[in-house]
This record gives sequence, C-alpha cells and structure tokens, in this order.
Amino acid sequence: MIVLVTAVDQENTLLRQRLTAPQQHRCAHINLTSGAIGHLNLVIATCGIGKANTAATTALLIQQLQPALVVMIGCGGAFPDCGLQLGDLAIASEEIYADEGVMTPEGFLNMADLKLPLADTPATPYFNRFPVDQPLAEQACQLLNSESTRCVSGPFSTVSTCSGTNELSHQRQQQTHAIIENMEGAAAAHHCLLTQTRFLELRSVSNFVEQRDLSRWDLPLAMTNAQKAFLSLIDQGLFSGLFS
Repeated sequence: MIVLVTAVDQENTLLRQRLTAPQQHRCAHINLTSGAIGHLNLVIATCGIGKANTAATTALLIQQLQPALVVMIGCGGAFPDCGLQLGDLAIASEEIYADEGVMTPEGFLNMADLKLPLADTPATPYFNRFPVDQPLAEQACQLLNSESTRCVSGPFSTVSTCSGTNELSHQRQQQTHAIIENMEGAAAAHHCLLTQTRFLELRSVSNFVEQRDLSRWDLPLAMTNAQKAFLSLIDQGLFSGLFS
C-alpha cells in the first residue's frame, strides 16, 4: 500500500476521481479515501497546510497503516535561476528545514551550527536536512523526463514563513541551494526517517520565490500537473517493484 499525502484537497481531487471502488474512512482527525489505480492500492489523505499538520498526519498514518511508501505531492514555489517554469515538475533529492535555527546579528545559524539535532538516530544525527528515497526519486525524474515532461530533481526547502520578498528568497537559496520552497515536505521526510518508511516528494511549480505577485501564480495548473505526473509514474510501473 502507498499513502499519498497532500496539503489541500485540490491537490488530490483528480487522483480520488481515478480510484477504483473508492471508500471513505476516518482515522482520528483525518479523512481518508482508499481504493486502487490499476494494480496499485492507495490511501489518499489531506493533511492541512504546514509542518505541524503534516507531522501529525504522517505519524498517525504510518502507525495505523504501515505503508510501503509515503508520497507527498502538491504545489511549490521555484527559486530563481533553477531552470523551472510554471507547471514544471520537481522531485525532491532531500528535504531541508530552512528556518529552523536562530537569527543572529551575524546572520542565520541552522541546527547544525547550533549542534542541536532535530533527529538523533543510532547511525547519525540529523539537523536541518532529511533524506528521501534517492533511487526512487532518480528513477521518477528519469521516467517523467522520458515523456518530454520538464522535471528537475534537487533539494526542497520547507518553511513556516514563505519567502515573499526578493531579499529573503536570495538569503534562503544561498543557505539551502534548494530549487523548491514549500511548507510541508521536511516534516513528512523527518517522520519517514524515524520510522524507516520510504518517502518520495513530487511537486509542480505554482509560483516563483520572489517579490510576492499573485498575478504570476497558477495554482490550478500546478495542482493538475502534479497529479497527472503521479498517474504517469503509476502507468510507467515505478511503484511495481515495491510489492514484488
């Protein structure tokens, strides 16, 4: 089984419509829709916007359902000069908590600078950066590009306060070298690491990380493209190896 998580309902509407024999469930505070697309069993959940909602939802669903994979899809802001345009696709190569740390007169110090891990596993401490399933991410990006779709893989940054000025955008890009800014992904990657659950994140560009200008945004395009990309990955057999 795969658990698919989005921040808002509009990011999973198309996928819910494609489910065979969909069923509605309630898991604590979360509304779930389960069913199949082809031979793939899916549970689709809307977690709500932000890190806290995502962490609570991911933790609960992993505990209750023990999925083979958690996938997060949705919209994201593209940083300047990363080569992405509105509606393009991006796959996370890692997730970064971009604003976890402390701002000092000399500049921003992240959790590694402070020597305060956000997750301290037996193998290694994790500070601001959390891994994804790298082989799966690389294969997903290759498959999407093989369809003449524009897809780039790179670091994603997760924030509580989005970068709505050119100054903050530049500062965060310099700190993280991210290609996409979002508000949820690192929290999901964090809990998947702690529970040794595979994690993949796919987003489509809805806006640019720049001086805030809603006239340059296209949320419906990004929401649709991310869902179509996930359906394409199903059709191309990306997930079949998880259950062989």
